[in-house]
Amino acid sequence: MFSGKTIFSKYLKRFLIGAIAIYLAFRLRQTLQLLLTSLFLAGAISPIIEQISRFRVNVRHWQLGLNRIWAIVLLYLFLLIIVVLAIAPAPQIILELGQFFIKLPSLLEQIQLPKGGLFNINQEQLNRILQTQPLIDQAQNFGKEIVSQTFGFTLQIFNAIGVGILSLLITAYMVINSSSLMRRCLSPFSQKIRQEVKILIPPITRCLGAYVVGRVGTSTLLGFCTYLTLSLFGIPYSGALGLLVAVFNLVPYIGGLVALVAIFVAAWGVDFNRGAIALFICFSLQQIEAFILQPWLVAPYLNLDPFELLLSIIIGAELFGVVGAVIAPPIAGTSRILFNHFAVPNTTDSEE
Repeated sequence: MFSGKTIFSKYLKRFLIGAIAIYLAFRLRQTLQLLLTSLFLAGAISPIIEQISRFRVNVRHWQLGLNRIWAIVLLYLFLLIIVVLAIAPAPQIILELGQFFIKLPSLLEQIQLPKGGLFNINQEQLNRILQTQPLIDQAQNFGKEIVSQTFGFTLQIFNAIGVGILSLLITAYMVINSSSLMRRCLSPFSQKIRQEVKILIPPITRCLGAYVVGRVGTSTLLGFCTYLTLSLFGIPYSGALGLLVAVFNLVPYIGGLVALVAIFVAAWGVDFNRGAIALFICFSLQQIEAFILQPWLVAPYLNLDPFELLLSIIIGAELFGVVGAVIAPPIAGTSRILFNHFAVPNTTDSEE
């Protein structure tokens, strides 16, 4: 039997270890955040690296395969090209975005309804809605801040790129040495726990990878297509509106609607036919992304029905704002995988 002193010493050690761990996590929170981000990215790109590694090149009756290192090099080169193309016009787009918010009151004044009104709303009621002073003031102040700190925002972007490069290097190390790292991390645990982790890692990595590629990738593509459409029809602030679409579309359901409202405001002052056609095309692009690309790329791996997805976004936004709304779906999808594995009995077990 254990004496009271032994039990007290045992729990005291656990308390001290927990306290030290919490203190180190607080002191090294930036390093911990970097490692967690790298771990998230490693899980997200692992399925992509596996697919690239399976690629074979026939050279004189020899089949040459790509190992993980070359697969990561090819993926990173592709990402580098995308980043360079996105960063080159960044200062001009940021300046354009600030000017859009500064001129928002004058853009709203251009919106004129037909004489009979529209949807039981007359012009006077619309003006009262659009000229809500606190919202207008906040939008103008936000625009002025962007314009005055364009250089600062550009430096922040380059700083974020530097942190991103470091995170990608750590991610590459994690992916290349995933087997040995997993063995070392799981070595203190029992064989049963190690087996459970090995079963759970593939669906979790597929969930994260599908969300990163399917959500971030399609949102970027949607923003670029929106920019091309608005530029083709001569809609002002096309670069800024394309950026808004790419960012807001990361928030399902609500983000795309907000971006369409911004496009509607900018397009109203242009020729009615051109503005209406451009708005319709942008709306159609959003529907293609939402009802064709998302169900194909994301839905099979996210494991969430529409209500669970919406609920996760609401909770994430309530806790952490816009960032929480963006990261909530993959966290909820991962939680659903864990719940299904541990809480829902296997069909084979139930049959037995």
